[in-house]
Amino acid sequence: MRLAPMLAVALASLALPCPAQADPPAQAEAPEHPVPSARFTTMAAGVGMTAFWYGAAAGMSYAFPDAPGARDLRVPIAGPWMAIANNGCPPDEPDCSGFMVVLRTIVTAIDGIGQAGGPLIVLEGILMRTEPLPAERREDKGLTLLPLPRTIGSRGVGLGVSGRF
Repeated sequence: MRLAPMLAVALASLALPCPAQADPPAQAEAPEHPVPSARFTTMAAGVGMTAFWYGAAAGMSYAFPDAPGARDLRVPIAGPWMAIANNGCPPDEPDCSGFMVVLRTIVTAIDGIGQAGGPLIVLEGILMRTEPLPAERREDKGLTLLPLPRTIGSRGVGLGVSGRF
């Protein structure tokens, strides 16, 4: 007996008209190219990608210094490809299997692709077309600061800050 009133309410709620929804306001057309600030972000992503993959390769070279080609992994960008050329079974390891050599080659190739992809992303950031925002969408941010690498003396490296207001 309790089911009948619940079904009646459910059917009645389906029969009721729902209020009309207004169309969303027309939005301005999106620019065809990214804003100029995307250039720095893209270049930073490329540098970060190369640093990540190089750090992984260099860390593995110190973790497993006796592996064939381990010292080659300490060379940025070209090191993984040099390590693949020198890959194989160490002469003092009689239990070396072909599976480990293939696995090491695959992992080294993935690392090499990651390291080589970073400079290509930096190049994309340098060469990308940009388009400034329309005047109605720009925000005056006042102070703008940009950290930049600086050389200090003949062997030092530092970080400087450049900006405008």
